Amino acid sequence: MLRVGSAAVFGLPLVLKGEPMRLAIGDAVYDRTDMTLGMVAGVINNANGSCVVLRLSGEGLRQVMPYDLEIVARSSKATTAGRSLATGAAVITATATALFSSVAEAGANGALVPTVLVGVGSYTAVMAIYRLWLRITGPRRIRV
Repeated sequence: MLRVGSAAVFGLPLVLKGEPMRLAIGDAVYDRTDMTLGMVAGVINNANGSCVVLRLSGEGLRQVMPYDLEIVARSSKATTAGRSLATGAAVITATATALFSSVAEAGANGALVPTVLVGVGSYTAVMAIYRLWLRITGPRRIRV
């Protein structure tokens, strides 16, 4: 499902040759037809079908068919202070949850195996919620 680009705005389907790939704006790609490097600037729909718009060095733009592209590097945003704080809070919360739930499970008898299993389960539950948050707020990929 497209979320970025003119094809997404107009709800146009992408019909392409070969396997679809997932691109994000800012990904570095290699055009196999003339061996040039460029950054993905968007997706458009023209007479030949859906094309990827590349930003080349020198501020030039070019339309390329997706099956002529090879991904060289994924773009990533720098970690913000808020995301770093959220990561620290998730790890601390997960560790504290694991510790306190393990101690509560152990109680007076101090059985080791159930204590460890409860601790690992608690940590995994909190980190799964954190990873879901990262996935929802992370960069969007366009299937082309």
